[in-house]
Amino acid sequence: MNRYSLIASATIALLGASSSLAQSVEYQYSSKATYVPKQDLNSYEAVPNGYEIAYTQLVERHGARALSSPKYDILTKQVWTLAKQRGQLTELGEKLGPITDQVTAANKTLGYGLLTKIGEEEPSGIATRMAERLPLFMRNTSQQPVCIQVQTSGKARANQTAHFFMQSLAKDVNYVSDDAAQCYQAQTQANKIDKKMVNKYELYSHKTNPAKNANYQEYKGNYEAYKAFKKSDKLEAVFDELARLPQTKLLAREMLERIYTKEFVDFLEHQISDDKNCDVAAGNCFKTNTRKPDETEDDWKYVQNEVDAASKLYNMFIIAPGMLREAQAQGGEWDLKQFITPEESAWFAYQSDAEDFYEKGPSFADGHGVTYNIAKPLLKDMFNEMDAVANNRQAVKHVAKLRFAHAEQIMPLAALLHVEGSQKSASPDELYSQANNAWRGGWVTPYSANIQWDLFKSKKPNSATLVKMLYNEKEIGFKDDCNVFPGTQYFYSLSELKRCYGDELSPL
Repeated sequence: MNRYSLIASATIALLGASSSLAQSVEYQYSSKATYVPKQDLNSYEAVPNGYEIAYTQLVERHGARALSSPKYDILTKQVWTLAKQRGQLTELGEKLGPITDQVTAANKTLGYGLLTKIGEEEPSGIATRMAERLPLFMRNTSQQPVCIQVQTSGKARANQTAHFFMQSLAKDVNYVSDDAAQCYQAQTQANKIDKKMVNKYELYSHKTNPAKNANYQEYKGNYEAYKAFKKSDKLEAVFDELARLPQTKLLAREMLERIYTKEFVDFLEHQISDDKNCDVAAGNCFKTNTRKPDETEDDWKYVQNEVDAASKLYNMFIIAPGMLREAQAQGGEWDLKQFITPEESAWFAYQSDAEDFYEKGPSFADGHGVTYNIAKPLLKDMFNEMDAVANNRQAVKHVAKLRFAHAEQIMPLAALLHVEGSQKSASPDELYSQANNAWRGGWVTPYSANIQWDLFKSKKPNSATLVKMLYNEKEIGFKDDCNVFPGTQYFYSLSELKRCYGDELSPL
């Protein structure tokens, strides 16, 4: 018995109790929750007397998107098709296949991985509220266009998010739009951006080796450690234990037995091939290759038991709110809720959260930051930007730097900052749960999740430069070790932030 078996036996009652409450709550969508600003901008703390906004920066996850690749829908349909052939569908189950076909059709029409209509609206709204929050600063009383620097990961959905953000901002802000080298170059195609505005080392850091760029080589040890951790027995063991939790198997079976007969669910549990080289035509093999056209390595996804089947259905289910407009274009909502209860959604949201927590978030307390040290280049640049503004040393005068990336950047950055919801790692002898940890995918990294830092300066000599953070447009504090500026609740001096984040700003 490995140590996680002991953990699970000690915590299962707690986890089960958490799940039993889920019937009284709304459906949960984990990191696929659509974006909602968490605070009215009219309720923000007033800027200290004598201070004015001088600069702002943003890191934003892309907006709501289609499925990243044909996997959850394809695998769900494979399972359903075999049950249909075997005559082992329930009356409710008969409905799942046609709805899955609608999901697949909408994703093909839109393009797997690309922004949905709601995904276009989310960054547009954030941009509008940014302009409203910082009106005089963003609009520039000199009437000259302001320089706003933009960077993306280079991935289509991040480029699209930048495009719709900047299009919306243009309604309120006169900015330079023809200078990719120094400011921003307007995009002629939403999903493409000038290469000068792409920075994969900071905004696609989980899959970009810093050893390839002289400016980032000091971070290569963090990248190597992260890649090794992702393949480690330690991570695999905790994932296996999460899948084996009795509540996971119980709710997976309850979900599936509304769709399939008990005999078919028994078949899924006991007779599915776990051979990754199995033949789909064999009648006990479910797999699909999600490798994209621009990728060289195969990326196979599998259903190898009943928990996998339920998980794939849940992951198709949670895409629906962000694809509401696309479903409506087909004639109406997909009504995937008829296949999954709030209780089941809450439990599988916990499962999804737990996997993200361990692989991309605060992770193990004895992990030495292996999952979030990959965000150090990004954090360093954020501090460099503030330093340059504070000391009037900007190489190119710009009022904002806007970065568009992915959940894989937001989660480690939040953990590296040790901010609300990402402050606590998991003890090696206690499994992460919603009862013992505040980390939630729906708060940390919903679609369009964003971290914004506003910088304020005073004209008085020797005055401190102040910084305030918004997380999903809610005022929050920096980590507990940082002291707020006297007389304020959410403002911090830049020098204090550099002090309290000294360890996080070191390369290793």
